[in-house]
Amino acid sequence: MLKNKKVRGILQILLSLALLAWLIQRAGLKEVLDTLSTIRWNWYALAFSLFLLNVVIRAYRWYVLLHSLNDRPSFRHLVYLYFVGFFANNFIPSGFGGDVIKVMGLRQAYGRGAEALSSVMMDRLTGLLGSALIALIALIGNSLGHVTAVSLPGALWAAIAVISGGIPISFLILRWTNPSHIIAKRLPALQRLPKYDKFEQLVDTVNRYPISALTQSLLTSLPFTVSLIILQYSIARALDVHLSIFTFALFVPVISIINLLPLSFNGLGVREGVYQFLFVPIGVPNATAIAMSLAFYLLRFTTGLIGGVMYALQSILNLAPTMQPDLQTDIQSQTPVESGTK
Repeated sequence: MLKNKKVRGILQILLSLALLAWLIQRAGLKEVLDTLSTIRWNWYALAFSLFLLNVVIRAYRWYVLLHSLNDRPSFRHLVYLYFVGFFANNFIPSGFGGDVIKVMGLRQAYGRGAEALSSVMMDRLTGLLGSALIALIALIGNSLGHVTAVSLPGALWAAIAVISGGIPISFLILRWTNPSHIIAKRLPALQRLPKYDKFEQLVDTVNRYPISALTQSLLTSLPFTVSLIILQYSIARALDVHLSIFTFALFVPVISIINLLPLSFNGLGVREGVYQFLFVPIGVPNATAIAMSLAFYLLRFTTGLIGGVMYALQSILNLAPTMQPDLQTDIQSQTPVESGTK
């Protein structure tokens, strides 16, 4: 199993390198670098601040879910685990490496590993659900009021509609119909399919949380998605791309899903291709679309470095109390014993 994971990780890295090389070769390496060199740092600083804010919002959403299961980790500790998770993502090929670190950290500190895993999964799901609902609102608003003049290819409109509508519908189906029970009763042969246990785990995760916790988590996901939209808009403005913010409301759920797919190393290569697929048809040059994606990845990478510093400092603080008794023992062993006579 471990060997297979290593092979998959190597393949993901090679795929990222191959896709990046191909996409950049098509767009022109010089053009990509020239675009990045013109970045407006005031807009990019705003994007970075929003990214850090999003980490805090996501940690709060996780906090809500865990407390609904009678787990009581502190909010500060969850923020710390989120930053450390981003640090792990800088080095682990799978886009879920950070989730594994968060689950392990929570289990080591508080136990209850099943709740830790379930809460991380639901945190992801409600985040996607919030992004999809925002995109769905944008689609409906545009169809009723034509709030933007952006012209997208029919296939792209269809992809956005399927994603933004499909995620909420799928969530409702999992929540209200208990499909694993229906399969066990009427289609038991499906239980022998590969990864069926993962599907059952997903159904159990969706159904174990009370409606109040899901509602509060979703309400937290909405401002998270809005700030993510503004973040993407800020990156575009930093690279002198002037598009309606409505466009980013449509594109964010697509980008969010691509960031989750464990196809390449942290989405590199695949994400750049998706940025080209989304932005080039509406007039953004190839090189600029790639630069936008790389600028977003740099925010993730830098946040991971902050997480690495936090992990190092926390490790030092944890080590200090264990070193102090040993140090005192060494000092006492080197102190001469008075004989009691003069």
